[in-house]
Amino acid sequence: MSRTNQLTLLPKLPLLITESADEFDALRDAFEREIKPRGIIERMYVHDICSIVWEILRLRRCKAVIINAAFSSALEDLLVRLRPPGQKDFEARDGARRLAHAWFTDKAAKRQVLEILGRFDLDESAIEAEAIRRSSSDLELLDRMLTSLESRRNKALGCVAEYRASLAHQLRQSADRIIDGKGVPRLEDAASERSTAAGEPQRLPARSDLEHHVNRGICETAGQARPQNCRQHR
Repeated sequence: MSRTNQLTLLPKLPLLITESADEFDALRDAFEREIKPRGIIERMYVHDICSIVWEILRLRRCKAVIINAAFSSALEDLLVRLRPPGQKDFEARDGARRLAHAWFTDKAAKRQVLEILGRFDLDESAIEAEAIRRSSSDLELLDRMLTSLESRRNKALGCVAEYRASLAHQLRQSADRIIDGKGVPRLEDAASERSTAAGEPQRLPARSDLEHHVNRGICETAGQARPQNCRQHR
């Protein structure tokens, strides 16, 4: 489906220069196939949901990138802390920096790092742990942003269901009014509304009882005597 949209209510999602418009289109098309929006309001909800989910995916990628970007400095600091006894910090810093940079591309450097870590019963997961520790404040901020976005996503999904439920309720009410009196509410509906307004339980009386009270009121209003043979008016 083309991303071109003539409706200003559904603007294009601003993508980063590293993001793919085709991937966003695929995500949007998947949501539209699942939700099957009917009308502009539901299309607005689907657009909001797609935008929020896209931001969630973006932030989750960022978490991994932030940790990966911290690997070099994390490994450097780790090697400095694991320096031989008696060696000064500044003396170990230069060698640790060179070895940390070489670790990404040089197999010999990888073996040397593993050897150093193995002396202290550590492996490459120690580098991951140090990178995460150094990035903890940034990761905490991203987690708060993700929590907010996930809450907004869930509310938007709920809005679609609530909107459809309200439409269905309105259609049922309209159908009941047409069937039971060409726009006049049913007696049961009127009795239910009065009970609700008075704070009473919504107990619907039988239609025969309602008709009895209505007929009785009509007779009394017209000044007619109650029929002697009418059981309902006794």
